Amino acid sequence: MADTTTPVQDKGPMVMVYIGDDDPSRGDSHGFKGIGMRMAQKLHGEFHYLENKHLADLYPNVKRPHDAFLKYLKDHGKPDIMFSRYGYGGMMTSIPVRLLVSSVNEGLSDDLLSESSLVSHHLTPELLAEQGKQFRDNYKEINTPLVAVMMVNIKDIESFAQKMISKCAAYEDGATVFICTSRRTDQDNYTKLKTRLEQLAAEKGLGDRLKISGYNFHEHVGEKSFNPYVGLIEAADHVVVAGESMSMVSEPLAAGKPVYLYEPGHGYSSLKKKGLAINFNKTAANTRFDEARIKPVNITEDIADRLIDKFNNVSRKTKPAGLMGWVQSKANAFKKTFGI
Repeated sequence: MADTTTPVQDKGPMVMVYIGDDDPSRGDSHGFKGIGMRMAQKLHGEFHYLENKHLADLYPNVKRPHDAFLKYLKDHGKPDIMFSRYGYGGMMTSIPVRLLVSSVNEGLSDDLLSESSLVSHHLTPELLAEQGKQFRDNYKEINTPLVAVMMVNIKDIESFAQKMISKCAAYEDGATVFICTSRRTDQDNYTKLKTRLEQLAAEKGLGDRLKISGYNFHEHVGEKSFNPYVGLIEAADHVVVAGESMSMVSEPLAAGKPVYLYEPGHGYSSLKKKGLAINFNKTAANTRFDEARIKPVNITEDIADRLIDKFNNVSRKTKPAGLMGWVQSKANAFKKTFGI
């Protein structure tokens, strides 16, 4: 079982992310984890990340996750800042915390930053570098440039495939298209896209010049095999997001790579104006992808700062704000307990 506790220092507040039996690969889960870790670091506190499977490993004789969760709190203490969308309605009212965060990822971006195109996530330069190395170790037969297709679902597969093959054919020395699906991707949609790309590559006589590879999330559920998603972001020369996913748009930008958009759910106008997003349909066929790079864009830090402000505002109502206020409140509680 993964370590669920990450102590940063022992004097700050406890920050907990509890996703219950939700999918840890979801954007909301990654967003909670990334924000929670940054808040714990900034507040010199302790970070706890919990799934129901962690609780089952820790307390195998406790049948109900709710009871196991209560036991975990008894063993480790009550969190001061809680991120959870799982069962908090009844559970968290009986376990009051100073700051409860239960909004979906895009809700946090909109409410705290008035941002409608980007969301928070768990990616850091260190994690990208580590996963990028693992990607290269697991996928050695890669022609460069590497074009990542971060796929949700595609309605017009034919138009996408024709444009992709046309652009890749401009690389005389070869290229690789790597399709990586999400938990929301329909398996048949993935199969149709991969098959059509392979057919068109053969029709164009590209042979071994163009490699078509992929990873279908649903084929590996429950396995311990390497998930290439994060490593692909780091390794890719170009990233295309096919379908609507604010996480899939936000995460490559954190790696300093602009994204090409195909069939997005909304306009992403602010990102396009800044040169961070490009309409894939409007790019010219038979031409290579733009080689531009950008300064990494990551709003996780900003959201963590805003939530720390909220935490401090709540603290001011009863206790001094910030880390020093936290230390003082602990000291006062100790004095009260022991009659000092």
